[in-house]
Amino acid sequence: MRRSGLVLVLAFAGCAEMQQRPPAPPSDLAAGASDPARAAIEGAAQAFADRGRGLSGQPAAAAIAAARLEYATEALERDPRFAPVPEAVRRQMQLARAELRDALGVQEAAAPRPVIDALLAAARGLRANNPPAAARAVPAPLFRPGGERSVARLGELGPLPQTSNATALLAQLISQLDAEGGWTGTRQAETSGVNITTFGLGNGGIGY
Repeated sequence: MRRSGLVLVLAFAGCAEMQQRPPAPPSDLAAGASDPARAAIEGAAQAFADRGRGLSGQPAAAAIAAARLEYATEALERDPRFAPVPEAVRRQMQLARAELRDALGVQEAAAPRPVIDALLAAARGLRANNPPAAARAVPAPLFRPGGERSVARLGELGPLPQTSNATALLAQLISQLDAEGGWTGTRQAETSGVNITTFGLGNGGIGY
């Protein structure tokens, strides 16, 4: 009986943790945004449009975009506000994170926060024209191979079709939920017929 009770307590604690919002991100993830999670979703969708071609040769921008996708995916999993988002869309974002981590050489099972912090630190180093600082920010084994070679990979991500499609779908879905008042939990947006054309997220937007 004692063992069964302990299992139930641990299970409840785990569920409670998953239903809490992720910790507030560093300020440079979504500077000036009143809602970092929604801003991260919009920013990722914009950055990875057209399979991420606009990030080619832009390692600092790629690092920030990757950090935003990490944070957005974590928010979907942990923030109860996003309960109306269908499981199929959550799964698409998880696959996008896996695709992007593979392109970056990030450990598949790494926790989101160390990855986010490392990517943002690398972006700060690059923007300050300090390549050694950027290289130190992405160490092995969290990044493979780590250091300068991982910084170089930020500018050479290649096509990211899953990431592009998933972030666009999520941004469009959130815009649709906003327009239809779908955040009450009484209805969920149908995703099968969504036409991916816009990425508006109300007041959560950010600039670059």
